[in-house]
Amino acid sequence: MIKIVTDTTAYFNDDELKKYDIKIVPLYVKNERGQWKERIEISDDEFYERLKSGERFETSQPSPQDFIDAYKPLLDEGHEIISIHISTGLSGTVNSANAAKTLLQTDKITVIDSKSSSANLLRKVLLAYDLANKGYTREQIAEEIEKSYSRIFGFFLPMDIQYLERGGRISHFQSKISTALKLYFIVHLNEGRIDFYKLGRTRKGSTEELINIVKGLKNKFDGFEYVDTIYGANVEEGEEFRKRVEDAFGQKVTKYRIGPVLGAHLGPEFLGIGVVCKNKEVNDGESKNRN
Repeated sequence: MIKIVTDTTAYFNDDELKKYDIKIVPLYVKNERGQWKERIEISDDEFYERLKSGERFETSQPSPQDFIDAYKPLLDEGHEIISIHISTGLSGTVNSANAAKTLLQTDKITVIDSKSSSANLLRKVLLAYDLANKGYTREQIAEEIEKSYSRIFGFFLPMDIQYLERGGRISHFQSKISTALKLYFIVHLNEGRIDFYKLGRTRKGSTEELINIVKGLKNKFDGFEYVDTIYGANVEEGEEFRKRVEDAFGQKVTKYRIGPVLGAHLGPEFLGIGVVCKNKEVNDGESKNRN
C-alpha cells in the first residue's frame, strides 16, 4: 500500500487531520530564544501574538532524521511512500526528504517538489491520497501531480510587506516603494517562488482585486474544482473574506489558517485565495461566449 507523507505547511484543518491517514512532518520557526516545531511546540495563536509584539522569527526545514523517523515505521510495515512537500523555492524540505531516502537506502519512496505551499500544497496532497486509494502506482501518482501544476494557483495579500522583505522574498526597493506610497502588494506562487503580481491602493480595494484576479482564471478554465481562502491572525477578516469569495463564485469555499512558518514570511495579517481549476482550459472564443 502507498502511504502519503507531507509537511506542516499544507496546513490541514483539524477535521482533515482526523479524516485522512497522512503523515505530517513539521517545519520549524526559530530565533535567539529557541527553536519550535510549528503547530506542535508552538501554536498559531502563540506565534502570532509573539510576532505582533515585535518578536522576529526565522524558519528552518526538517532534518533528514525527522524524515527517517516518519518514513522508517511505514517502510517496516511494508508500505511504499509518496512524500510531497513545500516548494524548493521556499524551503530546503525536499532536500532533507531526499537525504533521508538516501540514508535509508530504499527505492520505495518518491519525493515530490509540489512547487507550492499552504492550500495549494494541501490540494496536491489530497489528490495523491485519492489516487493512492484508487490503486495508482507511485509513478502514476507523480505524473498526475505534475499535470496538476498548470491548473492550481495561489495569490496572497500581505498587509505588511516588510515581512516579505525580511525573508528575502521581495527587494528592499520594492518594500520601500510600497511603504512610501502606501501600496499593497499582491503576490503569487510562480514556479514555486513568491513573486510580485499586482499593486493595490487600499486594503479593501486590494482584497477585491484578489477576487477579480481569480475571476479571470474562471474565465480561462471551465470553472473550479476547489476554492480555498487563507488568513493569519486576522480571524474575523478571514471569515468575512471567505463569505465574500463564496458569494462571488457561488460555490463552497474552505478557509485555512496559515501557521508559523509561512506566517513568519507573510506577517500576522494577510489574506489569500487558492484555486484548483477544472481540467478543461477553454479557448478565447469559448470564453467570450460564456461571458
